[in-house]
Amino acid sequence: MEKKVLYLYTRDSNYDDIITFLKMYKKVTFSKITNNTLVALADDDFSFSDFSKLSELLLEELLVNFVGLYLPDNFDLSVNDLETGFKKINTKVYDITSFIIEICLEKEVNLQKKLRSYYYNLVGIDNINTVLGFIENNFNASKTSKNLYLHRNTLNYRLEHFALKTEMDIKKFQTALAIYLLFKR
Repeated sequence: MEKKVLYLYTRDSNYDDIITFLKMYKKVTFSKITNNTLVALADDDFSFSDFSKLSELLLEELLVNFVGLYLPDNFDLSVNDLETGFKKINTKVYDITSFIIEICLEKEVNLQKKLRSYYYNLVGIDNINTVLGFIENNFNASKTSKNLYLHRNTLNYRLEHFALKTEMDIKKFQTALAIYLLFKR
């Protein structure tokens, strides 16, 4: 069974109570502490809302607030890179889209560059440009196809390929905002 990777970052770097708490929590296990970030593994069926509930429990029980990051499967960016963003953003649990938005609003330029590079390598420049064109044409597939000189099936294939590889639904506003901020700013 695959495990989800969760990142928890507290500004005081005291993880003893959190680790003890996680030992009692059945779906999440402590993995390691890398730099100042606790890395935990969760069952594959552990969802973003489960992570938010865990955050609330930790706040209620231990009075510990943290930056939490719930990433898509196979996300490949180092904890060191992500940690620079953790230091600047508000304490709450983020999924990848809300994390990208927050990083862009905080103008964490180095992390933005690394995220852009990661997504260019993951899906390719043509797919990124197609997604940006789709956003700029107000999610209108016919208009996007015409403006980008693409067959409608090619447009749909690229949008599906993007969604499959990134685990982000480009037809949702928050995802579209994250991608637009990341690549157009």
